[in-house]
Amino acid sequence: MNQMNIFKIVYTWYEGDYGETLLAKEVTEEEFEKDLVEAKKFAEKLIGIKIKDGDYLGKGYRVECLPEFYEQIIWFLMEKKSYMDCTLNDETEYFVDDGPRKEISVQKRIQKTTWEEVGGKKCPTNSPPQH
Repeated sequence: MNQMNIFKIVYTWYEGDYGETLLAKEVTEEEFEKDLVEAKKFAEKLIGIKIKDGDYLGKGYRVECLPEFYEQIIWFLMEKKSYMDCTLNDETEYFVDDGPRKEISVQKRIQKTTWEEVGGKKCPTNSPPQH
């Protein structure tokens, strides 16, 4: 196959928690879905199991809510199925182009977000306000 595929796994919980993970492996979509079902079954077996000191179930805790269920699935895919965790820097893009004399250029574009108080006053840290 020789092609790494990236799969996005997401959850949204009613309490406002959100999780998103990009996992990569040289597998087809069908193989990934089989592995995902296997990971789901693994996590389902852990629901409500009390752990003793020193026991290790996935990340080391019982599964009682969606964020924990999700973490178990991710743990299983990475540890038992050798998926790699990926990050995407969507603020940076690289553009390849050729000029009129057939030189190849590579340009980098970085998108930045700036924060300002309404009325033009800059925020001291140039980051969103903390609640």
